[in-house]
Amino acid sequence: MAHDPVPGPEAEPAGGSLVASLMGRGRTARSAGSTGGRLPSTRSDVVQVLVLVAVVGAFLAWGLLGTPARNQLAIDVAMFVALAYAWNIISGFTGYVSFGQVVFFGIGGFVTAELIIHLQVPWFLATVLGGLAGALLAVPIGWVMLRLQGIYFALGMFGLAFVVSLLLSQWEFTGGSTGLVVPGVIAQQEVLLGVTGVAVLAFLMNAFLARSPFGLRAMAVRDDEQVAEAMGVPTTRTKVLAFTLSAVFPALVGGMVAYNRAYIDTSTMFNPAIDLQVIVLVLAGGIGTLWGPLIGAVLLTLVSHELATALPDHQLALFGALVILVTIFLPGGLVSLANRFGWLRREIVRGPAELPPEDELERALAAAHAPRDADRPAGEELLVASGVGVTFGGVQALRDVDFTVRRGETVFIIGANGAGKTTLFNAITGMVRTSAGTISFDGLPVQGVRAHVLARRGLARTFQIPRPFGSMTVWENVYLAALGGRHRRQAHAQAAWVVQVLGLQDIRFAASDTLAVGHRRMVELARALALGPSLILLDEVMAGMSDDELERVREAIRRMPSFGVDAVAGIEHVIKAIVDLADEIVVMDRGSRIISGEPNEILRHPEVIRAYLGSGPGLGAGTTATATDGNP
Repeated sequence: MAHDPVPGPEAEPAGGSLVASLMGRGRTARSAGSTGGRLPSTRSDVVQVLVLVAVVGAFLAWGLLGTPARNQLAIDVAMFVALAYAWNIISGFTGYVSFGQVVFFGIGGFVTAELIIHLQVPWFLATVLGGLAGALLAVPIGWVMLRLQGIYFALGMFGLAFVVSLLLSQWEFTGGSTGLVVPGVIAQQEVLLGVTGVAVLAFLMNAFLARSPFGLRAMAVRDDEQVAEAMGVPTTRTKVLAFTLSAVFPALVGGMVAYNRAYIDTSTMFNPAIDLQVIVLVLAGGIGTLWGPLIGAVLLTLVSHELATALPDHQLALFGALVILVTIFLPGGLVSLANRFGWLRREIVRGPAELPPEDELERALAAAHAPRDADRPAGEELLVASGVGVTFGGVQALRDVDFTVRRGETVFIIGANGAGKTTLFNAITGMVRTSAGTISFDGLPVQGVRAHVLARRGLARTFQIPRPFGSMTVWENVYLAALGGRHRRQAHAQAAWVVQVLGLQDIRFAASDTLAVGHRRMVELARALALGPSLILLDEVMAGMSDDELERVREAIRRMPSFGVDAVAGIEHVIKAIVDLADEIVVMDRGSRIISGEPNEILRHPEVIRAYLGSGPGLGAGTTATATDGNP
């Protein structure tokens, strides 16, 4: 049965708070309320293409058929549109706010100028080569700079632009402090066509990001980079590729501007005010959206020009006041006005209007559901942690912990808060470094292996505090995990199957950041299951759930072998929910494993009662006690 998409603003970050964007862990701000998207449709595609063609056609007619002054203004407008979309790739979709993209604008300009001056390369070819130079330089720069996050990345890029500008201003080959004169003829119309073409390409790249698996990975990095890594997203590769794409367009535009101006120097080509203006345009239009950068760049550039013409003495003050008003009253940017009427929202990536029957999906995914190694018997060690220690400063979080999970087993860890249970899971999945001991999964060591590699090997997990990707729908959260190492068609079937197995059909188009706690935990479980793991680590997945949700999760755990999951390890405080599920219960206290064994034996053990459940009679298989914070 098809479901209507959840109403609300576009499923993308809003541009209301630059400070919040910079201070977050690589995230951009999002508008409040629901962020549900809309289902993709051919009709919507046709309408958006027609709108784009109409806008570009009207713009070129306005620029090409006007006076030379209008032609030059049109070049400036197209330039800022292209720069806005380039900045939106790394800062809007990937969440790394940059104050230094102007470095690629300047590099493209100087490479183009040097090729024209010294090698007499035709200006258009020189511009293309300048764009390639910007892309090539972006790879090592991104590899280094993207290790920084939040405000540190922003300031690092700002400092990089300053350093490059200073170095080039001291080099005679680039004209030093006097700059370079670029030979050529007045070719404003040709340059306008070229810059407009780059702007259209930048728009199309943003459209690709808004609806593709790669764009979904970039948005996952923006929302929660650590969780994205655990869901199989190669975050470093994703960030560097997005950074490189965001560098190509400024470099191309810089080359065309250099030819158009016929004179360049470092102070104009590496001017930090260009970056600042681009940031303002994107935030005002709608950061992380498809149409927002276009709306912001065109409208505000034209308004700024008119203010400078009519009121030159007050232009900056009036323009600043306008931007402040937009930020206050439209925190989602100008595009949010259209979103209120259901227009210009981001489409749900490969969102299905109808879900095939569960049995049909299971037949299609039979190979994926089958055990990975049918010849490897139950009881074989799948996860082995030996003598594991983890230290945070002077605090010993784990001490000499041994933990083993065998194929075919369901093992649960219990213990008071602070016992080190989640730290053990973090060590197993590569999210914290061990200070002692060894951990191996499926016969291979996990130390030093990136979390996304472990996820693709078959090690999945949920988180103690639910951390769904807030700017995505439930479907997109599950589909992103299903993409790990799969073809898109198989990932689509895998996600659809998981959504049905866990009963998420009715909320699959809901925005994840609007869900109740129980549903958020179900999304966590769905993502882990969508990876198709051989071992799944469940960190308090049943906490805060209703009885119906609790039973659905318990049934899913019972069915794990039929899902192709070889073993389950969990952390749980809801004792009554695990007694009849666990083959073994491991008890931890103060960072150490104190005892393990069958549920009935463990829950009656005096040491367990003392360390975990408090004083009193033992708890048997029929107990209904739920332990939280170390108390029954």
